[in-house]
Amino acid sequence: MKIIDTIIKIKSAQMPPKNDFIEQEIRQNGIDPIRWAIIEINENELVLSVAGKKL
Repeated sequence: MKIIDTIIKIKSAQMPPKNDFIEQEIRQNGIDPIRWAIIEINENELVLSVAGKKL
């Protein structure tokens, strides 16, 4: 099992977004999240630091 650590950007129509929405978006980026953090917000775009298993 390989753990990756990366930065991804997602867009959310609702602020603040629900945890389930964020984790679903992370999975759509090919990562099964172990931990994540919002590190920046620009209007409706979130920048996330994500660590998890590659799907």
